[in-house]
Amino acid sequence: MCSGRTKQKPPATKTKQKTRNMKKLILCAGTSLIFSMAVSPLMAQRPLGIDVSSYQGTINWSRVAASGKQFSFAKATEGNYYQDAYFYGNINNGKAAGVLMGAYHYARPDLDAPSTDAAYFWSFAQNYFQHDGKSLMPALDFEVFNGVVGATSYTDWANQWSADVQSSASAAGFTVHPCVYTSACLACNFNNSITLTPWVADWNGENPQTGTPWSTCTSCEAWGSGVWTFWQYSDRGHIKGISGAVDLDTYFSTYAMLVSSEVMQ
Repeated sequence: MCSGRTKQKPPATKTKQKTRNMKKLILCAGTSLIFSMAVSPLMAQRPLGIDVSSYQGTINWSRVAASGKQFSFAKATEGNYYQDAYFYGNINNGKAAGVLMGAYHYARPDLDAPSTDAAYFWSFAQNYFQHDGKSLMPALDFEVFNGVVGATSYTDWANQWSADVQSSASAAGFTVHPCVYTSACLACNFNNSITLTPWVADWNGENPQTGTPWSTCTSCEAWGSGVWTFWQYSDRGHIKGISGAVDLDTYFSTYAMLVSSEVMQ
């Protein structure tokens, strides 16, 4: 932009020419610096996302992507009795719009052994596992704490579910490490032997770019002080492409880190 031609003028003295050249150099450097300052913060921002289910109905994923949402988790299954009819539409249309897509299973530890839930999830959701650079790791939505079947604790149940999903995925050629969704205070039901990465819900009103889900119940930080991978920071989001409210999420680091760490390669 600094090398465009100008109209011919009378020859300048060497001193004037040096001055002009220096001004051009400073102008170019300043322009480059301003451009760099404008781009770098955007690249360093925490990526924002959503999580969805049949509750949101049909979603216009192109509009979701245009609104700045870069990733999403879509509900696949619940227990061993429910399959979300919108799941594959959400997965395929989300990916087509450029949104990174993951699947989540709603756990029923009070009704089923972890192997039962894991097998049910895999049977339905396995086709979302792809080496396409757009498939996020699977997630376990853990909200029911009314006892466990087939495990010694909630942590043991979650770890068994994760191990079974990892085994099924490995047999199909995928290496995965599931995350577990829970609220900050309900995380007290887990202990530090949990192997799934944390997706923590805390609708505390903090800025998703600078805040933390651990503004409360800090004694429940099973993964270590202040540690989180995903954060559901609101259940009252309103964005283009979705009618009604939707859960809003963010990732703890940059988009580049999200892709390298949480996308199936």
